[in-house]
This record gives sequence, structure tokens and C-alpha cells, in this order.
Amino acid sequence: MLDTLREKALALADEITKLDEYAEFLKCERALKEDDVAQQLLMDFQQKQHEFVTKQMSGEFDQDLMNELTEIQSKLSARESVVNFIDAYNKLLATLSEVLDLIGERIRINIAEVYRR
Repeated sequence: MLDTLREKALALADEITKLDEYAEFLKCERALKEDDVAQQLLMDFQQKQHEFVTKQMSGEFDQDLMNELTEIQSKLSARESVVNFIDAYNKLLATLSEVLDLIGERIRINIAEVYRR
């Protein structure tokens, strides 16, 4: 029984890879990875974010660092590759959420609610 379920899960995964949303996500992910400026901004953001959180944990608030984070985030939001990636990711996620909701309805379990716990 479990083997049959696994086979069907793999078949579902195969069908998901055929979706336009999935293809668009992969295309936008590739474009984002090839955008050297965006990649550098993302690395800078992660580094500054780590510094900020570390300082916060020690009770320090660094306004200059917060301003730098805001500036980097603003630059990221202006990059076409970032905007397209986020849009494609959200569309794929919405489709996958719909699939999970359908499964949850059929088995009478609110998967989203269980996941949040």
C-alpha cells in the first residue's frame, strides 16, 4: 500500500515539473543566479543581516546597519531578476498550496493548520 502511495506521489511530482509555473520558476531562478549584481547584493544583505541580529542579541541596536540593510533591500527590490524570481516563486507556491489544500480536503485534514503548529 505504501509503495503505491509513493509511486503516486512521484507521479504527482512529475506532473508538477510539467507545469508552466514550475518552468517559469526555474527560468527566473537561473536568471537570478546569473545576475552578478543581485548575487552580490544578496550576499551583502545576508552578511549585514547576520551582523544586525548578532548585535541585537547582545542588546545593541545599530541604526547605521539598519539603514544599510534597508538600502540593500531597496536595491534588491529594483532588480528585475529579483522581482521576477519572487513573482514566479509565489505563483508556484500558490499552485502547490492549492494541491495541498485539495489533498487536505479529501483526507479531511487542514494541512496548512497542522503545518503551522
